[in-house]
Amino acid sequence: MPAPSPSPLHDILRYDDVAVKFLFEHYYVPLVIFAKNYLPDIEDCKDVVQGIFLHIVENREKFTSIDNLKAYLYQTTQNRCLKQLRHEGVKQRYIFESQAMGEEAFYLDHILEEEVYTQLIRAIDALPGQCRKVFRLVLENKSNQEIAEILSLSVETVKSYKKQGKALLYKRLKDVIPLALLTSILQF
Repeated sequence: MPAPSPSPLHDILRYDDVAVKFLFEHYYVPLVIFAKNYLPDIEDCKDVVQGIFLHIVENREKFTSIDNLKAYLYQTTQNRCLKQLRHEGVKQRYIFESQAMGEEAFYLDHILEEEVYTQLIRAIDALPGQCRKVFRLVLENKSNQEIAEILSLSVETVKSYKKQGKALLYKRLKDVIPLALLTSILQF
């Protein structure tokens, strides 16, 4: 005659490791299979069931009596699976919304950048002759020395045109482009 199985809950409450092992061996696989009805990933199922056993072991004193341990384990497994599904749904929705917002922000930034650049080019085109030529070369990343050589001007004259042009650009663009952005654009 086989040895009687221990009363799992009673022995767990007494901190009996054999009882914990018995509970785990007796219910782990069936609970994982049950969890598979709710969760598609077997690893998630295993994690849920392990979490339940860990909770029981860590909170032994709270389990003064459970009339039907088997029903408790299955109900808890179902509840935790549903909770995980809700959490996954929220997480997926957040990821989707974040990606959509990220793409939208990228396109909006790109559109804004192009709009700012277009406004800047128009304002540069409206500058007086030499000043306009200096700023066109500045946009090509030419140094003051290179601009001076290309336009046959002194470096000091180039600096003077740049200073004059910045002041005119600030005036023309102050209502269109925020000052902070305009200041960073005209840092040359």
